[in-house]
Amino acid sequence: MTQAGAGAQAQWIVCIDFGTAFSKAAAVREGAWGAFDPRMVRPLTVGGVSPGGNPFLLESAVFVTDTHVLFGSEAVRAAGVAAASKRQALRSFKTMLSAADFDRALAAFAPLSIDPHRMFSQRDLIVLYLAYLSGAIARAIAADPELAGAEIRRRYALPAWKGGQSMHGRITALFSKAEAVAARLGDALFDPAGIPLAAAAEALKQAGEPAPLEFGMVFEATAAAAYSLVGLKAPASHLMVVDMGAGTTDFAALGEGRDEIVDARVTLMQAGDMIDRILLDLLLQKAPNLKTQAEQLALWRSLMASIREVKESLFIDGRAAVTHQGKTKTIAARDLYKDRDFKAFLREMKRAFENSLNAVAARAVKDKRKEVCIVAVGGGAYAPFVQEMVRSAKAPKVRVASYPATPDWAHSAAFGGNLAPIFPQLAIAIGGALAPDRLCAA
Repeated sequence: MTQAGAGAQAQWIVCIDFGTAFSKAAAVREGAWGAFDPRMVRPLTVGGVSPGGNPFLLESAVFVTDTHVLFGSEAVRAAGVAAASKRQALRSFKTMLSAADFDRALAAFAPLSIDPHRMFSQRDLIVLYLAYLSGAIARAIAADPELAGAEIRRRYALPAWKGGQSMHGRITALFSKAEAVAARLGDALFDPAGIPLAAAAEALKQAGEPAPLEFGMVFEATAAAAYSLVGLKAPASHLMVVDMGAGTTDFAALGEGRDEIVDARVTLMQAGDMIDRILLDLLLQKAPNLKTQAEQLALWRSLMASIREVKESLFIDGRAAVTHQGKTKTIAARDLYKDRDFKAFLREMKRAFENSLNAVAARAVKDKRKEVCIVAVGGGAYAPFVQEMVRSAKAPKVRVASYPATPDWAHSAAFGGNLAPIFPQLAIAIGGALAPDRLCAA
């Protein structure tokens, strides 16, 4: 990836959203913050053209076979086939990145269910995945005539964890080593058969610990607010973002002067993945006649493969069905809403939402403004309980209005119909590239 030289003014900024479920990246031409134009936005096709996939979404997954390391959609497919033998892919990387003892979590060997060879630490596997992601970004840039050969600055988006900014150097080190590994593996990273174990181990060894590359960091919900503040038809003076992804639910806001309202920044460590686990438990409870561990494992494997589709159907239609061995199990939205853990999650989300909104409203009143706008982004943007929370929001002394999760320009034919359906998930990468430097850590 071409870097801006010392003192040079980069033409484009690329932001990487290293997501729990999917990774995304987008490029935005410098200057777009001052005069937004959709033509300055270039979502990057990091997901390739896998069947049934979206070219802008890359599955955040690594799978270690008996002989190779696989990434992305290939890793997910291989993990599904191997589930009967209790093998699984390494996913939800952010669970490790948010660990209280970050260094110890990464230094530990991956569990035997993930790496039965005991060849790789959890840090090694994250670095290998980031090498794949880095290579996918480089390929997408090279294939885009607007970006190929341009000078580019890079950023990544991070949840607003407590102490998150202090992790910037450590995460930059992961990206830096990943680029060194990617340079050694080259096009072999994209062999559908994966990287041979020995080649992966050797690339990690040869890469050593390179000098840190220059990366900026922007908090995820702040990035989404940065886009929403200037990228919609009627820019708001005070805007709050609700960002429910797979691993975290984040709240952030920008106010007068387009500066972050720090008191509005909140992160919950529960989100879509937790809802998936609740739905899995509810569906398993509806199958009490399983007699053997093998039968239970087979059902669990079947449910895991389709749980996100089950969740989407539940939120859209109010009910969903799963068929296993000729028998259909159904679940209704009311089953989810009656679940004790889900009700606790909703209470915590509402409390965080109200605390964040009150902070934004107080700032708006101080700035003599009469309206606060809210937008939902992330994979959970269209969940009914998120939309209801946004629509019914009220705050003292200000009007509260909502923005659509997807802007009109995302429907442009230039994106081949691929951007609008998943725009709330791309909003963080786009906003992270769009945000001015003052909202980012150097």
